Amino acid sequence: MKIYLAGFIQGSKLKECCDWRIEIRKYYGDDGYTWLDPLNGKDFATITQDGLKSSNPAQAIVHRDYVSVHSADLIIANMDTFGESRPLTGTICELAWAWDKNIPIIMITTENKYKEHPFLACFASWTIDSVDEMINQGAIEYFKGGIENAIY
Repeated sequence: MKIYLAGFIQGSKLKECCDWRIEIRKYYGDDGYTWLDPLNGKDFATITQDGLKSSNPAQAIVHRDYVSVHSADLIIANMDTFGESRPLTGTICELAWAWDKNIPIIMITTENKYKEHPFLACFASWTIDSVDEMINQGAIEYFKGGIENAIY
């Protein structure tokens, strides 16, 4: 199962942007999972503090992430901006790409502005408050079982 890890990326919050992704990957491992992480392979030292530039051309970043989203079986979208005011523009684009391809989305957020927004509420297959809650509720396993074992 291929899982894309969508979420905020900003140089000043790079540790926070990576930590939740690492937590999920460590918990589930690679057995039966391929993790499509937009932070994999990026030159962390060149991601600007505001997260809007890197050493890679903008078009290359967008096209690579577009292909990754389209090849995923499931999207996990963490809507946390870690106290920053910059909007989740890239993440919301990724959610729209996934929605267009009928790829299920687990949205992690405690923010009502995301939970109650008509578009995001519709995009999300399952909305959960935290990574721990997602793990405890077996959300990934739910989708994995339905995608890989829907044989009659």
